[in-house]
Amino acid sequence: MGSLPEKVELPPGIPEMLRKVYGKALNEVLGALVKPPPSYYVRVNTLKISPAELTAKLKTLGWKVYRDPVIEEALAIPVEGPNPVPNYPLKVVVDKFTAESVMVGAHVYAPGVSRCHGLRRGSMASILSPRGHLVGAGTAEMSESEILTFRVGLAVRVTNPLYRAPSLRETVEYREGFLHPQSLPSMATVRVLNPQPGETIVDLNCAPGGKLSHIHQLTKGQAEIYGFDRSSKKIEATQQTLARLGCRSVKLVEADSRYVDKDFPEVKADRVLVDPPCSALGVTPMLYSVKTAEEIRSLAHYQRQFLKVAARIVKPGGVVVYSVCTITLEECEENAGFALECGLKPDFSPVSLGAPGFRLFDGAELFQRFHPHLHGFGYFIARFRKPG
Repeated sequence: MGSLPEKVELPPGIPEMLRKVYGKALNEVLGALVKPPPSYYVRVNTLKISPAELTAKLKTLGWKVYRDPVIEEALAIPVEGPNPVPNYPLKVVVDKFTAESVMVGAHVYAPGVSRCHGLRRGSMASILSPRGHLVGAGTAEMSESEILTFRVGLAVRVTNPLYRAPSLRETVEYREGFLHPQSLPSMATVRVLNPQPGETIVDLNCAPGGKLSHIHQLTKGQAEIYGFDRSSKKIEATQQTLARLGCRSVKLVEADSRYVDKDFPEVKADRVLVDPPCSALGVTPMLYSVKTAEEIRSLAHYQRQFLKVAARIVKPGGVVVYSVCTITLEECEENAGFALECGLKPDFSPVSLGAPGFRLFDGAELFQRFHPHLHGFGYFIARFRKPG
């Protein structure tokens, strides 16, 4: 068992990729990736409640809550820590995703448990990542046999996370659909898209529905909105998000959106959002990544297929926004350069919260980058317009 690494652990080849972006600042960036952002963000669902009303409600729960000065529906709650974590004799080893969630206060559910030898209900246990990092501690709600037999339910109630962020998913406000946990750059992406009532808007990678529901919210449900994703499980997760938030007029389609132009030739959009699967190297906190350099190059190629379709289905004069929660050139500016080959042009953003994109070509400075060592997370947003 060990303490957190001073910097994120990456496979060979990835640091070299990131050095092309950050140069001498690379070690600072790798160190920042291990820590959570300074604040946890939620989006106020203004279809149901005002930002002022929700701010007041959350403050009664004992949290410090701040309104974002740029995005009016964004609320920030400071993350506390690092805090001391007890080292109990009993250990629960969890998967990577669960470990990184526990770091900021999430509880452990049975599917995330890898090993829990000797655990009984009521036991105090320390929680470890697959590589032995101590990320939190808590009280067992299930025994070892229950966890490994049933594989469902709350396994460990975390009482001592390394960092503390609010567990908003357990609140009445969450269940009532007053809020949605969503990062600041994710909200900024939809504001950059700037959807308007009366338009046709397509989200090519809609699951689990955060940005899609935000689009519905900003248009007050008065736009024709399509959400595409390729699996029934992802569509089901999106349906649950939309239902909780009261978004009733979105058209969800289970389909491989790389072929929307061929499979749904009637869909012509005023605005298209491309938020494809990526290497997630900007998501914090991150203990380590297992993505290889070859996998990242493959992902970049995969992402381009969605950009190509977006350029085909957007109307002349329409807007395409591309976003990824990563920091590699291959998935960010280089893919944005590919969008130019598809006939799209860099466009000014109505909202700017990040740093300018790296100027690999004219117009790339109009894009936005969020840097882990400056903003607490890594993210990329590019807005384009189709000439016409």
